Amino acid sequence: MRLAEVADYIQSKYGIEASYVDLAGQTLAAVTVPGANESFALLLKKDGRETVELKCGSLAKFLAAQPAFGPAVFMQAPAWISVDLANPALNDRFFYKTLDSAYQSSRPLEVVKNTAEDSQEHEIYLLDDEGEDFQEEVIPKRPAFFKDSDFDRLLAEKGKPVIPEGIKQMQEAYDYLVVPRRESNFYRQGMLMADYEDDFTQMVPIKKQRPVYHDLTVDQLRSYFSWRTKFRQGKYKPAPAAYVYLLASELVCQIGVKDKADGLRQLRLLFAKCVEQKDISTGWQQKHILQNYLVYYGFPLEEIRQEFEDELMRGEVYHNLLSGEASGQELYQAICCLSSYLPKNNPLLKKEPVKFYELLAQIWQEVRLNPYQLLKLLVGEKTTLPVEMFADTVFFSLDPVKEAEIILAPGLVYRCQGGQWSNEVYWPSSRQRQLLANFMHEFDRLSRQAFKQGRALKEKELPPAFKQAIVQGIADYQETLAERARPKVKINMASLDQIRADAAETKESLLTEEERQLEAEEAERTEKNSIERSKQVPESSDAEEKMAKAIDESAASDLGLDENEEQLLSALFFGQPYQDFLRQRHLLLSVVVDQINEKIFDEIGDAVIDCDGQKAEIVEDYRSDLADLLGIEEK
Repeated sequence: MRLAEVADYIQSKYGIEASYVDLAGQTLAAVTVPGANESFALLLKKDGRETVELKCGSLAKFLAAQPAFGPAVFMQAPAWISVDLANPALNDRFFYKTLDSAYQSSRPLEVVKNTAEDSQEHEIYLLDDEGEDFQEEVIPKRPAFFKDSDFDRLLAEKGKPVIPEGIKQMQEAYDYLVVPRRESNFYRQGMLMADYEDDFTQMVPIKKQRPVYHDLTVDQLRSYFSWRTKFRQGKYKPAPAAYVYLLASELVCQIGVKDKADGLRQLRLLFAKCVEQKDISTGWQQKHILQNYLVYYGFPLEEIRQEFEDELMRGEVYHNLLSGEASGQELYQAICCLSSYLPKNNPLLKKEPVKFYELLAQIWQEVRLNPYQLLKLLVGEKTTLPVEMFADTVFFSLDPVKEAEIILAPGLVYRCQGGQWSNEVYWPSSRQRQLLANFMHEFDRLSRQAFKQGRALKEKELPPAFKQAIVQGIADYQETLAERARPKVKINMASLDQIRADAAETKESLLTEEERQLEAEEAERTEKNSIERSKQVPESSDAEEKMAKAIDESAASDLGLDENEEQLLSALFFGQPYQDFLRQRHLLLSVVVDQINEKIFDEIGDAVIDCDGQKAEIVEDYRSDLADLLGIEEK
């Protein structure tokens, strides 16, 4: 028996709706008769265990000794008893009669008195010798008693049984010892009645919203099977919720279906007709039944996903917020689905949306990487929850699924291990609603303040760690913007040779005859000087070679200096000539200097070489820093 069935029974019979609250780590609902001062029943759920506590007065001690009954735990009063709904020894009818007794005894005296005066019938409930079941008799007025008895006798004499043979066999097949009794008996009896048809003309109401065959009278059974017959023939007729519940339970148990696909087709048709006719009001969820059916019976993933559109969309929202893989715009769209406050009027969002999304991504990164798990508190986390498949129906299988894994999305996974099902999903934080709204408000306020845009907003209460993450994120992003604003020198090395060739050609075309003559003489003098230097003692060239290699090769490599840049830097450092070297390699002094300064900038933080285009020299303030950086030993 399930707690939901008890709640349905109380609502349908007494018109009292059970309202649940969370208290001391458990969920409970106190049920009180209108006008009474005290409750007569408590519905409790804790750690997956469902129990009912009843106020039974002087009978409490006797009732507590019955199977599945015991002393009350929550109320801890002599007049109260506890009932374990999951205990296989629980007699359903005995429980409901005890519940009725608790209800009657708690009614106000005036209501009880008026009801007693209007009552024309009495019921006597007897426990049989084995204590397993009640025998229930209604004692009518005497003339009606003889009339009903004669009618039954006449039908029997004519050979027309009161109970159809199929229903009679089904009732006789009920096993009081099997476990679980309710579900397994429903499956056993359902298989016997899988092809049964009837033509009972009455639509007999069923007050119980979640019944099994064993709960119904013969007329109710005949009425249900006749309605089911017409449904299978394509003649759907609006019916009480209990009828739909029974048929849905049959279909998930594969009773009366050719295969799993036929069962799915009938389920969808049944629920579509219910929606179309608007003829029922049920507390159980049709969508969940379809989802469980598709997962449990292993349909193709694409077909399953069609029934999980809302869950997949919700999972994508949480995945974007928690994974660290989403862009700023994707983050904002996800936040729009969860936060009650949105910075729609933020000036940065209106004028420069790209910057707004980049800023949001920077701040979100600060929150995500915080060691105090701020993101878990702000949004939620991925968690694994136990799942009871087909909890909204009566379900039983002779060969239940033992192992399975259905991955619908990164944040939506069904697993079955040893017959126990679980669901891996993104679960929201308990503080998410208020905390996320305040976080986005402070993000809006502080970003306006930092960028000096829009009107000032009133400060909202927010834990210091979250506010610090916003402030740090804004500071980091402003530094990024400042870095972008610095001018960058970009040189296309591949086009330098062509530039030099074009420059030489232009220069040649502009020279006069006199200038050409002077240039020829200069070249001749340079050649003579070169010959003379080559005739000098080799020690000079050795010194220059040592000087060129004075820079630590590994240091130059780490800085990304090439051979030309390294040689120029060495010449400048040691005060050696470099003009011939540049001319021979067709290099422009200013270009090489800019390349060196750019590569060393990250280490020194400033340009280390001054250049006016004609000559260059090491900045004296950075000479010692440069020596340490390049591994040069100064004497």
